[in-house]
Amino acid sequence: MNKFEIIVFSDFDGTITSIDLGDEIFRKFGELEPYNSQLKSGFINVKQYWHLVCKTLKEDLTINEIEEFAFSAEIDSNFVNFANTCLKENWKLSIVSDGFEEYINPILKKHNLDYLQVTCNKLEKIGTSFIPVYSGASESCNCLSASCKRNVILNNSNEESILVYIGDGYSDYCAAEHCDIIFAKKNLATYLSGKKIPYHPFKNFFDVKRILMSIIENKKIKKRNQAFLLREKAFIYE
Repeated sequence: MNKFEIIVFSDFDGTITSIDLGDEIFRKFGELEPYNSQLKSGFINVKQYWHLVCKTLKEDLTINEIEEFAFSAEIDSNFVNFANTCLKENWKLSIVSDGFEEYINPILKKHNLDYLQVTCNKLEKIGTSFIPVYSGASESCNCLSASCKRNVILNNSNEESILVYIGDGYSDYCAAEHCDIIFAKKNLATYLSGKKIPYHPFKNFFDVKRILMSIIENKKIKKRNQAFLLREKAFIYE
């Protein structure tokens, strides 16, 4: 039995899926540019970004079409095994995404993973327009995630928890900084390297499982002091 409660938070797009499915949906049914470039340059914030790209979705698009498109998306072939390991080892696994449940839920259901807790955005269609709804938005956090991933972490952990984060992109920056053990690739890995925050590079969830099991078996699991202090500070302001 683990001495600490281990809670695992994973990003979805580009982490569990092989591609950024949200981007692909907006490329197919709407327009990403110039808004995606404006977001990355800091010209607009993430909430403005989602509102703008949602306005580009074609008027006759249905939620069913989005679900059907998503259903064909591939996920990391090692993720189901990782999720099963989390169940076996009593690690609490949940998904934190700045994407939308309209494509996340069908994929999880396809792989019998719809028991996982998911925090993400939602698309509502009013007339012929799509409106993004941010279930976890926070006024006190200025990160690149509309549904604040940091707050999901804070609200689903305690002082005795060891927090594990797995991600790849811009929306993961703030959340990862608040966690003790980080698995990162792509933009997230570059960001953490620049801030000298320790992380484990990974290619897939086989790597995540192997490294995490090794950390636990070798009794090297511990809180990261910088992350713990950030969590305490966030609790004060929330």
